Amino acid sequence: MATIHISIEENDMNREFGNVLNDAIQDKVDEVLSRREMPGVEYIQTDNLGEVVEKLVILHIRTWMLEDAIQAATSDEHIAELKKKIDICFKSKRPKLVQAINLLVDDAISSAKSLREDSVKIYKGVE
Repeated sequence: MATIHISIEENDMNREFGNVLNDAIQDKVDEVLSRREMPGVEYIQTDNLGEVVEKLVILHIRTWMLEDAIQAATSDEHIAELKKKIDICFKSKRPKLVQAINLLVDDAISSAKSLREDSVKIYKGVE
């Protein structure tokens, strides 16, 4: 079994990357919240399983950020608005994405085809 050695510089770089990623997510959530509407997350026929799961993950992240925004809200009206957006996420958008996953799996089983797709995304450090 190989031993992994992470230098202090690599650890600092990873921490900095995490901070940059966190800031980017926070900026996007702030932008979405400032528009007072959630952008649509819709299943389209060209999506593969990975893309639908990715949309589901993004939806959950948005929901967590909305929940965090509730903690910082200063009025009952703002809290009600944020809770309405959370309801949209979990009562409308999430079921559509879960249904899309179920349909993709059902289709793969009935047609005996693989759900594995070639990825075009590049992640640094992942082979």
